[in-house]
Amino acid sequence: MKCHKKIIIIMLLHLMLIATNISAKHPVNKMELTEEQRCWFRNPDGSCVQCSIGMCGVHTNTPEATTLLWDTEYGPRVRGGSGPSRVADYMNKRKIKGWNITGRQTYDWMNWAANTGRFAAIGAGGNHFQTLYGFDEDDTQYYVCNNNSPKRIDEYSESGFHRLHEASGEWCVILEKSAPQNPEYIAWWKGKRPKRNNDKISPNTPVPESPIASK
Repeated sequence: MKCHKKIIIIMLLHLMLIATNISAKHPVNKMELTEEQRCWFRNPDGSCVQCSIGMCGVHTNTPEATTLLWDTEYGPRVRGGSGPSRVADYMNKRKIKGWNITGRQTYDWMNWAANTGRFAAIGAGGNHFQTLYGFDEDDTQYYVCNNNSPKRIDEYSESGFHRLHEASGEWCVILEKSAPQNPEYIAWWKGKRPKRNNDKISPNTPVPESPIASK
């Protein structure tokens, strides 16, 4: 009888431990764009970098970045392939605040961007850029939206994500703003104007050290 009681107690303690671990899990951070919104940034002509940054622009309410693919009040459309120097040039011209980062430190920056709700445009696949769309910190699972197939979100393990990123070259672009608490997605081409999000970087989420490319 005593043996049965011990078994029951051990089982109860095990269940309590499992419940504690489940409750302690971090929520999975993800963008909340609809399929239609993602399809605005389907790659039309090799403009994968601008498509990826544009998707981040919608998420963070940064219209200067959202509208890169089109002629708008924020500047003429930017089409075709881009490297870090071209991105730095049009970010300066459009006054897009953010970080244009290359090298091994991109991994720390991408994790930071996901954990602070910014996410990132990232080198992903051979000569290609995609959008870091989500991050599961507990399981180290990454979610990526490919602008060649924006209707779906692809999932990667940590090793798979690293291989994907290395295939393109270690480079990412992160916008300064984080997503507003209640994001509002505006059909800007219908004459509606987005409200500006003036959120600043929280002092509790320090920026990774030593960006190679200047802000």
